[in-house]
Amino acid sequence: MTGQIRPRGAYTATPCRACRTPKPVRLYLCTACWNALPEKAQRALKKRDDQAHGRLRQLHDHIDSEQPLEELEITP
Repeated sequence: MTGQIRPRGAYTATPCRACRTPKPVRLYLCTACWNALPEKAQRALKKRDDQAHGRLRQLHDHIDSEQPLEELEITP
């Protein structure tokens, strides 16, 4: 194998956790699912700090419990 670097926005074999469609590299969800999140949740998930992993865990737990994305509330 060669050490090729994927270009920004390339698609991976990893599906979106919410809808199972292919998602772009470096994104938590596909564009359609991301846009379904409340704006406040999107802002919280974009923050890069010590609590970022915890917020991602909240997103994953919400999706895994099969709740609608529109109802996601991220606690800081």
